Amino acid sequence: MPAHVMTVQGPVDPGDLGFTLMHEHLVTRFWHASHRYDLACMPEDRRYVLEELSRLARTGCRTLVDVTPVGINRDPEALREMAERTGIQVVMGCGWYRDSYFPARAEIDRRSVDSLAEELLAEIEEGVAGSGVRPGIVGEVGTEKDWMSPAEERVHRAAGRAAAAGGLALMTHSFASDIGLWQLRVLREEGVDPAKVVIGHADTYRLKPYHMALLEEGANIEFDTLLWYRPQLFDNALDLIRDYVHEGFLGQLLISMDTCKAEHLSFFGGAGMTAVHDRVIPGLLGRGLSEADISAIFVDNPRRLLTVETKVPE
Repeated sequence: MPAHVMTVQGPVDPGDLGFTLMHEHLVTRFWHASHRYDLACMPEDRRYVLEELSRLARTGCRTLVDVTPVGINRDPEALREMAERTGIQVVMGCGWYRDSYFPARAEIDRRSVDSLAEELLAEIEEGVAGSGVRPGIVGEVGTEKDWMSPAEERVHRAAGRAAAAGGLALMTHSFASDIGLWQLRVLREEGVDPAKVVIGHADTYRLKPYHMALLEEGANIEFDTLLWYRPQLFDNALDLIRDYVHEGFLGQLLISMDTCKAEHLSFFGGAGMTAVHDRVIPGLLGRGLSEADISAIFVDNPRRLLTVETKVPE
């Protein structure tokens, strides 16, 4: 197969990817975790999500990456249906999330890293559970806290091995701490090129030395909670993005919305998936970024990460 991006509808030419949001969720269920007492999830009625996607399509966005992992309701066939109905190309993730969300049936604590990696590779090469839908990225995989539990490390190592073998990028969940450095170290030990690693939620830990350490290692950082996690610091986040562009790291920056609950949708009072176009891009242009900079963040960088290169036999 020539170089391609794998979507839920099959492979597409990387040049057809277009404007891309790299970290979203269309069908999620969080409330089953033992520590939660809310009903956090995307709406059961998919009409709300379809309307949101239709609005997004009208902005010119062509592709969305859904990194909903196993354990919080990944649904390959639902993603394919939404893509077919809205015209948005959807790239699906694979892997397991974090401790509280590891499904018992996955037996994460009883299986070897190789066994878990083989399961991911089977999905990458053959599709998920007979659906024919193949992942185009590994992740998101993450940690509960600012340390990595033994089970979480096992998942990271399996994800790293599968990503390296399958030629896919890998997305992490790294929240409100410098855990991304630990994640990156483990992934590198498993043969993952830092240039194919995305440390997600980097804007939840806005310490410049942390971001710079990741960038100098060659990893990508993603600002994806701009309008729902400490939204009062929205301007500060845009200032940081501007600084990193001016310091030469434009090719390692990503921005998305991490829409994952009903309250994030515009119908329910949230910013909605079009907030990148409504607020983020105008804010960046107002800080002196050029249209070419915007294209790099939302077109060039996702295309580089999501492109699966042809493997040449040795």
